[in-house]
Amino acid sequence: MVAEAWLVKMSTNLKHALLLEPSSKKGAPPPPPLPKQTIGILSFEVANIMSKTVHLHRSLSDSDLSNLKSHVFPSPGVSTLVSSDSNHLLDLAVSEKLDDLSRVASVVSRLGKKCTEPALQGFEHVYEDIVSGVIDFRKVGFLVKDMESMVKKMERLVNATCTLYCEMEVMNELEQAVVKLRRSGQHQGSVKAFEQKLMWQRQDVKSLREASLWNQTYDKVVEMLARTVCTIYGRIETVFGGLGVRGKKDSSLKRREAEGDDFSFPCGTNPGRMFMECLPMNVSSRSHDDDDEEEEEARSITFPRGMRSSKFGSKSRLTQHASPSTVGGSALSLHYANVVIVVEKLLKYPHLIGEEARDDLYQMLPTSLKTSLKANLRSYLKNVSIYDAPLAHDWKETIDGILSWLAPLAHNMIRWQSERNFEQHNQIVKRTNVLLLQTLYFADREKTEAAICKLLVGLNYICHYEQQQNALLDCASSFDYEDCFEWQSQCQAAYMD
Repeated sequence: MVAEAWLVKMSTNLKHALLLEPSSKKGAPPPPPLPKQTIGILSFEVANIMSKTVHLHRSLSDSDLSNLKSHVFPSPGVSTLVSSDSNHLLDLAVSEKLDDLSRVASVVSRLGKKCTEPALQGFEHVYEDIVSGVIDFRKVGFLVKDMESMVKKMERLVNATCTLYCEMEVMNELEQAVVKLRRSGQHQGSVKAFEQKLMWQRQDVKSLREASLWNQTYDKVVEMLARTVCTIYGRIETVFGGLGVRGKKDSSLKRREAEGDDFSFPCGTNPGRMFMECLPMNVSSRSHDDDDEEEEEARSITFPRGMRSSKFGSKSRLTQHASPSTVGGSALSLHYANVVIVVEKLLKYPHLIGEEARDDLYQMLPTSLKTSLKANLRSYLKNVSIYDAPLAHDWKETIDGILSWLAPLAHNMIRWQSERNFEQHNQIVKRTNVLLLQTLYFADREKTEAAICKLLVGLNYICHYEQQQNALLDCASSFDYEDCFEWQSQCQAAYMD
């Protein structure tokens, strides 16, 4: 195999590998080094992807994985609507983490094109060969041994870049203010005062550029990210026992106790310096069909721009799990999440809900749910002549019970999507550990619609009870009870029609 041949070659030239110098013919002068570009304006995009990388690493900690198995999987909403099979849920979890890592790798690959090191320019092929199993990541010594130290370094760069962004905003505002003052003919003293502030601000920005990603070279940053990506992949494969990786179906969440995180570093004692030489230069590059792009675009889930590449496979691992029988597979996950959240809000103030609000909620429903709701309302309310307090109270308890496990999935769906929307604009956001399996995306559509339908029937009863009480109070001062009851019955019949 190519990787094995490369390792053999390296073993005979270890000194050269340690020095990280390009090989050249005996007696021939080495080619002049190409100038290395700095990140510059792309530092904010890089900070975003670096933040995502750090978050992904943190999500693979022992405590997070223990919480996943002991709290997330058996939670009421997940077990009721998604699955009670821990093996299937584990498959969803590892698929999402691999998808996230592949999107990071895609950006790293794109940034690598601006590097001077050939190994970094071809990182996409290396990562693809590792994921597909052509290269055993444990036989190539470019993993990060002290990941915590690397993570802290990246966090410092991200924080400095975030501060730089804010200070550049202030600098831009001061520059605009100075231009306006000069044009308006303001007193010279005021202009000079703003010019002095601007000069100080520019000095602060210059200092921050030195400490942030702005003045870092592509080679340095991409090497850091590439090594981190491969290390995280190794962590995923080690922790999850290969589930979902390279097509394996080992369904147990177990640590490889003998190996743990102690990856091997065959290239020498300092794998950090060995990165360039350990990357195979002739790894095979494979092409993928793009016929799944339209299918992924049709999903209700938005994936960040620039974070996909056909070289890493156009079809998400996650979307393959979302069959047409799921809410996400029907492209209704965000829609149903909004319906549940609206019901949750309306339930807090049912006495304020008018015909217009109920009609707006009804219009939000897809045709299948409208049909189901009409059938349920006719069946349940055909024998209801008056809305009584005990039954309204029972419905309130029933709805609260459903919302206790359904609402978290709905809110997680909005939270998950919002985070991805921010990523689209390269904004660094406070990330959460919400997985897609904790949302409505993989929820069974039939069960979800049944739960929402029950919510709507209960909300309808409570709203009519509140309106009946208000109407009876009004009737007591202007109509007799029979007239009021007849009016109330007419309103109910009109609503059911």
